[in-house]
Amino acid sequence: MNQKPPIFIITGPSGVGKTTIAHALLRRFKWLQKVTTHTTRTPRPGEIDGRDYHFVTPVEFEKKIKANEFLEHATVYGDSYGTAWKDVDAVANAGHAALFVVDVQGAKTLKRKLKTASLIFLAPDSLQSLRTRIGRRRSNETPEQLERRMKTATDEMASQGNADHIILNRQGERPLAIRAVAHVLKSKMQGR
Repeated sequence: MNQKPPIFIITGPSGVGKTTIAHALLRRFKWLQKVTTHTTRTPRPGEIDGRDYHFVTPVEFEKKIKANEFLEHATVYGDSYGTAWKDVDAVANAGHAALFVVDVQGAKTLKRKLKTASLIFLAPDSLQSLRTRIGRRRSNETPEQLERRMKTATDEMASQGNADHIILNRQGERPLAIRAVAHVLKSKMQGR
């Protein structure tokens, strides 16, 4: 009997390092493939359409909602994000383990719909550390936007108890977090 490849969901508050850790894992494991999600937000420097996200207009996004193309979708900080069924199927059909890198709201929906998925919550060492990271990475944001992110992060931290694995991503110790997440992924792959 041929088992389906595992599904992994990496989540955590904004600024905790989800994307950075995911990129390290994707470079390390050729059997792992990121499920590229759709977004209405503007690409950040270095982001590539089709690799980092499928960048679409709000009108295109709404059309996809109406056509029932999304497994999950949500609006976060004023921008819409959604995971298309076809992108999930493409990863599974290629025989790869699927990696989702999503906000806490999206992770909750994915875990509910994909019950066998492993939910990995990345937590900062402290909210103050997270504030520093967000301030450095999003230096173009207003103090009000930063406060909104911090309020959301505080709320999101409360949901980490729903995760299958909680990995601490301490400031300045990213390699340790990468190793910890890699260990979870490898153990699930070996347990197939």
